[in-house]
Amino acid sequence: MNCQNAQSMVLNFINNKLDKEETKEFIEHIRSCKDCWEELEIYYVMLIGLKQLDEGEELAADFKEKLQNEVDSRYLEIEKNSKRKYAAKIVIVLTIAVMLIWMFVYLVFAMFL
Repeated sequence: MNCQNAQSMVLNFINNKLDKEETKEFIEHIRSCKDCWEELEIYYVMLIGLKQLDEGEELAADFKEKLQNEVDSRYLEIEKNSKRKYAAKIVIVLTIAVMLIWMFVYLVFAMFL
C-alpha cells in the first residue's frame, strides 16, 4: 500500500468501514509510515472531538492513546480471526485424512476376509 491509498482510507478506517484485509493493510502501512500515522491522528482527533462535542461529552485529553489502542485492538482481532480460520482448515484436512486412512484400512481388511 502506498501513502496515497492509505490517506484515502483514513476516514473509512475511523468509521470502521474497511473490510478485514483493507484494515490489516492500512494498519501495517500506518505503523511504518510516520506521515500517514500523523494524518490519521489529525482526522481522528478532529472527528472524535467533534463527535464528543455533539454528544455533550467532555473532551478527552488522551486522543492519541485511544487511537493507538483502537489500532492495536483492530489488528489483534484480525490476527486472531486469521489464526482461527487457519486452525479450522487444519482440523478439516486432518479429519479428511483420518477418514481416508480408515476407509483404506477397512477396504484392505475386507479384501482378506
